[in-house]
Amino acid sequence: MNNSAAFGPVPTPEPSAAPGPAQRVLSTLGPAGQTASVTDLSAATGTHPNTVRRALSDLHTAGLVQRSRVPTGGRGRPHYTYSLTTAGRHAQPTGRAFREYRSLTEAFATHLAQRSDDAGADARAIGRTWGASLAEEQNSSARPAAEDRVTDLLAELGFGPVPDDEGTALRTCPLLELAKEMPEVICQVHQGLVEGALESYGAPAGDVQLTPFAEVGACRLRLHAEPSRAEPILRYR
Repeated sequence: MNNSAAFGPVPTPEPSAAPGPAQRVLSTLGPAGQTASVTDLSAATGTHPNTVRRALSDLHTAGLVQRSRVPTGGRGRPHYTYSLTTAGRHAQPTGRAFREYRSLTEAFATHLAQRSDDAGADARAIGRTWGASLAEEQNSSARPAAEDRVTDLLAELGFGPVPDDEGTALRTCPLLELAKEMPEVICQVHQGLVEGALESYGAPAGDVQLTPFAEVGACRLRLHAEPSRAEPILRYR
């Protein structure tokens, strides 16, 4: 059953999952590794400046680009330059590999939802195994704190994590449509993924709290939720 009508404002789909102006802007910023203005990006992509501005606005909201104001010394519209965030540098690629990943995930999620006696628990166990495996493959010569490594991993997977005082806002979702249709499976996979990665990094995972669609445009992740104040791990609107 499609439960999309029950949800409030949700995270955006991972922008690079579909070709278009946003993907072209990401691709142009990526290889350069530097800042660029709307004029620069318009010329490089052959796209109208207004289209570039809309794409940059979407990417900025998704946490994939950051902007810096350029002093002009005069009046008029402020000028900005743009660069990729950590999440933007790890944004999901397009193409067959990503489509196959989505298809495989949909297949196993549908199977669990229809056949498993406890689809949520099974999905979470799969996520923990997946998270541990990804953590072992992650390159990190500096060995930063486990929480920072989880943030980097989530950025690489296309979740657009934005840490703040309340934990981490996950502003994009690589499997948004599936998460809205089968949250008891997909969101539990993501919960387990974080737990498995944390354990692989040598950090406790018992207090991880994932609240899907918790706020406008984001899910909410807390790696050290207080047991006395913690909300249910999965809460739907």
